[in-house]
Amino acid sequence: MNRTRRTAAAVLAALGALSLAGCGADATTAAAGEQRHVAFLAPATSMRALAYDYPNFAVQLQERCGDCVVDLYTAADQAEQNRQGEQALADGAQALVVVAADGSEAGSLLTSADAVDVPVVAYDRLVKDAPLDYYVSFDGGAVGELGGQAILDAVGDRAGEGVVVMLQGDPGDNNAGLFAAGAHSVLDGEVTIAAERSVAGWSADQAEVEMAAALRELGGRPLLGVYTAYDGLAAGALEALTAAGYSGVPITGQDAEVGALQRILAGTQTMTVFKDLPAQARATADLVADVLAGEEPATTTTTDNGAGAVPTVLLQPEAVGRAEVRSKVLDSGYTTAEALCAGAASALCQEAGITG
Repeated sequence: MNRTRRTAAAVLAALGALSLAGCGADATTAAAGEQRHVAFLAPATSMRALAYDYPNFAVQLQERCGDCVVDLYTAADQAEQNRQGEQALADGAQALVVVAADGSEAGSLLTSADAVDVPVVAYDRLVKDAPLDYYVSFDGGAVGELGGQAILDAVGDRAGEGVVVMLQGDPGDNNAGLFAAGAHSVLDGEVTIAAERSVAGWSADQAEVEMAAALRELGGRPLLGVYTAYDGLAAGALEALTAAGYSGVPITGQDAEVGALQRILAGTQTMTVFKDLPAQARATADLVADVLAGEEPATTTTTDNGAGAVPTVLLQPEAVGRAEVRSKVLDSGYTTAEALCAGAASALCQEAGITG
């Protein structure tokens, strides 16, 4: 199917024409006779969910299902998200799309949905040990492998001359474990990992704290590289490295955030793992539209979540370094040259040949 790619700004503008319910715990169903409501539940702290996932999902679902309305709920924690999901079910939602705030505590919501035959799609984050209908995400192992390989490539034949630090994601996010396993599959036995820390909430500020602590554990050993599982963690780690007097240390990330792309152009971040988030959202919308139409949705594999084999759509990530910023990120419509090259980054874009 040929789909028009949309930037976040364009998608948000398009949403103005749609009948969408409000955010937070007060989201309610619209008063319309035959409308079918789909609840999209996400953590309030997930900026990507608000900028990419929900808008692209809502636009694509309306294109496929003209009488569908997407109700957005944002929650501070999993307990609140569970309450919101229960309310959505009580209000007659015909499907739930759940970006779990904490997948280890979301099982009760899935059980409630299963009891009333409402399909649930785990979006981006797998929910384990509970009845789950579908799962849509990127290959988390491959994400970690790409970051780990970038560290090996940057270290080269210096692997025996120093050590590597790893900053992993939030332990409550199943993806964090997948990323970590993928990175270890590449790095283990090739480099010495001096410190490995998890960062609660994927917080850049906490990453800075964890990186500073990791540096104190080096014992004078040279630092060859820093693997981080997310661009925000890379930003925090870089703050700690700069404060400690380090420069030029290879550092990885994930999500192709504008700030990370600017750091890549500046040479302070080595690479990021690019995931086409609008494509993920559209694939999820297509799946939900098929389910609501009584059709069997197309999936690529299955995932064992502890309660069964869950039909899964698994998308593939890509590594992005300085040479790929234009071809893989800008040309895809994921972000724009105007956003990337604003302000002080204008000169960086000119040097990289992105702008004239």
